[in-house]
Amino acid sequence: MMDRNRSLLADTICYAYKESDGVDMEAYVFPVPGEAPPEGRPSILFFYSSTWDSGLVSQFAPHALYFVNRGMQPILFDYRVTSRFPAATPGDAIADIRSAIRWVRGHASDLGVKPDALIACGAAAGAHGALAAAMLEDFDDPVDDLSIPCAPNALILFSPILDFSRKGVGHVKFPERKMAKRADLIRRVRRGLPPVLIIHGTADRVVPYENSARFRRKMWWRGNKVKIRPFETQGHGFFNFNVNPRLYEITISEADAFLVERKFLPPIPDDDGTPRLAGDGRFHRND
Repeated sequence: MMDRNRSLLADTICYAYKESDGVDMEAYVFPVPGEAPPEGRPSILFFYSSTWDSGLVSQFAPHALYFVNRGMQPILFDYRVTSRFPAATPGDAIADIRSAIRWVRGHASDLGVKPDALIACGAAAGAHGALAAAMLEDFDDPVDDLSIPCAPNALILFSPILDFSRKGVGHVKFPERKMAKRADLIRRVRRGLPPVLIIHGTADRVVPYENSARFRRKMWWRGNKVKIRPFETQGHGFFNFNVNPRLYEITISEADAFLVERKFLPPIPDDDGTPRLAGDGRFHRND
């Protein structure tokens, strides 16, 4: 697994976006051909799937390569999980993701990105942390520059963890019930949140699909822009390239269409809505 992780990240530029317990927390920036425009490129920030225990930062490397070919600046981030930081809590993961988004905004000119076109993409706990950066007002790292906003401008969430009640998942991972309640996103929905796309399998046994459906209803009631794309009979992790390349293709096309609709990306010329993959700067049909 570590060899696969290294090979998928071999061509990236690695930065330390913060330090935690004497360990650099790493960001992996994918090179994008050509010079960035003066205003910068839109950037997509990836936070891997976990339940705060383990995970691979390279999980979204195939997604990142797709968006390189769409002219975006992809960045993959590590965050604290207990397999490498035994004392870490979900609150630490949330803090790391908030720090990561602030790091990108604070270094936008160096990275060649538009600070007001940051799309956060994550799965499970990574999705929770990305959405928490938009919804919550606490869990900040005390060394962060709090004058830099940490809310992304849009979110793409795969099988997100949203509910820490007994109907949800993950409340036992928190050291105290009060922290779990503070981080429970189902109960923190308000007006004025960024647009969200949720992709979720209806047969997910790890993170119940119904929680995403309830979250969508609460978002709509408060006037927020949210789309949910259910995948019937699919379980957890179906969207990964190494699990099902065809469903990877379909779900990434859904994400692309969402970003086109929100004007973060231009339309693909001659696009008729058929899912397609990227390669060598072109988009190929997979019939």
